[in-house]
Amino acid sequence: MRLPDRYRFLAAALLLLGGLSFFCDAAPGRWHWSNPLPHGNNIADFAYHTNGHFIQVTDHGQLYASDSLTQWDSRETGTRRDLRGATFQRDRLLVSGERGLIVWSDDLQRFHTVDLGTEDWLECVAASPDLAVAVGDNAAIYTSINGVDWSRQTVGFTNWLRGVAWGGNVFAAVGEGGLIITSPNGVDWTQREASDGHTANLNRIAWTGNGFVVAGDEFNGSGTVIFGNASGSSWVRQTQSGATGDLFSAAAASPASRLVAGDREVRLASGVLVIFWTDQTAPPDGAPSATYTAAVSDGNQYLLGGRTGLTVNGVRVSPDPEQTLWVPFPSPPRHWLFDLTTATATVTNKEVSLVNGVPIYEDVATVDHPYVAVGDLGTILTSDGGVTWSLASTPDSSTNRVYLGVGGNTNGLVAVGSGGLVSFSPVSFLTLIGTNRLAEGTNQVDALVTNVFNTIGVEWVESSSPTNLDLLAACASDSLYVITGQLGYIATSSDGMNWTPQDSGTSLSLTGVESWSGGFVAVGEEGTILTSPDGIAWSAQTSGTTNWLFRVRSGPGQLIAVGSNGTILTSPDAVTWSIQGSGVSNALNDVRFAFDSWFAVGNQGTVLHSRNGVDWSRDDQLITGKSLYGVAGYGVQLVTAGIEGVILRTRLTPYLQPVEILKYPQNPEETTFLFRGELDQRFRLDQGTAVNTIVPGPVLTITDPDGLLFYEDPDTNGPPARVFVAPNDP
Repeated sequence: MRLPDRYRFLAAALLLLGGLSFFCDAAPGRWHWSNPLPHGNNIADFAYHTNGHFIQVTDHGQLYASDSLTQWDSRETGTRRDLRGATFQRDRLLVSGERGLIVWSDDLQRFHTVDLGTEDWLECVAASPDLAVAVGDNAAIYTSINGVDWSRQTVGFTNWLRGVAWGGNVFAAVGEGGLIITSPNGVDWTQREASDGHTANLNRIAWTGNGFVVAGDEFNGSGTVIFGNASGSSWVRQTQSGATGDLFSAAAASPASRLVAGDREVRLASGVLVIFWTDQTAPPDGAPSATYTAAVSDGNQYLLGGRTGLTVNGVRVSPDPEQTLWVPFPSPPRHWLFDLTTATATVTNKEVSLVNGVPIYEDVATVDHPYVAVGDLGTILTSDGGVTWSLASTPDSSTNRVYLGVGGNTNGLVAVGSGGLVSFSPVSFLTLIGTNRLAEGTNQVDALVTNVFNTIGVEWVESSSPTNLDLLAACASDSLYVITGQLGYIATSSDGMNWTPQDSGTSLSLTGVESWSGGFVAVGEEGTILTSPDGIAWSAQTSGTTNWLFRVRSGPGQLIAVGSNGTILTSPDAVTWSIQGSGVSNALNDVRFAFDSWFAVGNQGTVLHSRNGVDWSRDDQLITGKSLYGVAGYGVQLVTAGIEGVILRTRLTPYLQPVEILKYPQNPEETTFLFRGELDQRFRLDQGTAVNTIVPGPVLTITDPDGLLFYEDPDTNGPPARVFVAPNDP
């Protein structure tokens, strides 16, 4: 970055200040989604602004924004309470949520929270240009003229409210027991009734342009759909939609195009005087069969959202509203993942340099540390850096079975699962040769570059199955693989392909096994702990608990086992075990040592960390409440995986350096920036016409594993003398 001389010293000071951090014990930092993409939160509602911005609000305070529908950017709202409803009041975004929460923002960068001091969840919010209305539990209705100061209104009913919309100079709200109410001012509400006296719970309501459309639960064998007129005085239940399940969301592109969606249901009503209903899940271009909890339209296209970040875009392919192409956001599978490990393997690349125009080849040894996650429907996912995940090639025999455990050494990995499933991924080198054009001065020379890749964790073969019992865990020492499973089953192998059953001395299921410096240790049902010096002869140890122990892992100086009811056991020798307080009652499913600390993960998004294995703290900044079954780490990165294919990553140490600004706009027509930093580094782009006019700008995050970020800033249109600063954002 080039600045006028008198500003350079201050810009450098600001950059250094922005990157200043102090060393501290490893603890999870900001969490980022690796799978599914764009995220794995449950979508509760959408909002759309006429400037082109779409908003998703989800659980755990997570909010995502997009102006293209091809990329969704996370925004830090400052809360971990669930977000339930969203709307725009003029240019101000308003979000309602858990326990009286209101979040508002004028720029989608800086968010402010308002606590209304109630335990009632505010399920939905709507706004006219001059008034906002939020509704929720226990007939809660709050109104505000600015989205900041709110007043609760007194009403003459107790039904819980689930949806509210504004249109035609009237607010309309819906809720439990078929309740429909309308108000011209958010204060005085009139109860309405559909033509057939329906009693199904009503979940969402949307303005169509000349009336309202309501989506509700199943009633008399049909998903509830109700149309209301523009004044909100007349409501008629629609009986020809064809929906048979509960409907949770509603939207409209125009008065002639209205949509309802829910439990494996997406139905489109076209026409005004004569209504034609079509099933939008019908192949070949239909929406996936899923549960949809949110819907919105910008007038030309629809957007549907559901569990675990499922986002589907419906685009008209002709003027006929019925002709809609539904396109899910691409993502690896959402199959449940039950174990996670890292595979360490050495690979060799031949680098080429030019000396006086002559190619010189040099062997460069590197070490690769891919992550491997295993799960349902024969799923094995691999990743080099914890960011991008790819499906591995697995044996046909695993297609309809479940992988429940994975482990190994530098020679290979073993994955085990249901019905005696055993697969092996050996060290195998693949050579790829390409041509690079190298330049030295004005000379250009074509040179061959040889890359040697290790396919460990990527290519899997079927191993001889030693049993029909479910196999639950796998590990390896330098020379021996060990697998465990139901009814105390244990088997060993020297090559990962041929297995010998061993006598465990127990009929209780063994769900965890680990190699350590003293041999092997296995854990399982009713607090079972077994130890072996060689994997062949096993002895029972006293655990001091009857809670199920799911996993056991080794780390510097000790072993740790975790299990049901928040159980944590520690041992220096695998014989003497001590019970430690976890502070939680949720099941803990896995534990690992990473960087300089222990990390345990469990049900309902539980993540604990400890420096010594004795004193444990809960991470209250996790961005999901989904259960986690596996955890692994390498270097300063921690990765965890669990139900519905969720994979999260975090960095365990602060960023000590600020990002570099490699490119910035140098004339009024340019808007492109190029930054270089580290993966998941978060920073602000501050700018001004001079150093003393610098103001905070948008918050950006580097998600490229190579540490590069291109950014287009449409608001950067000033003269070349602008000053740009990129401090780290904590």
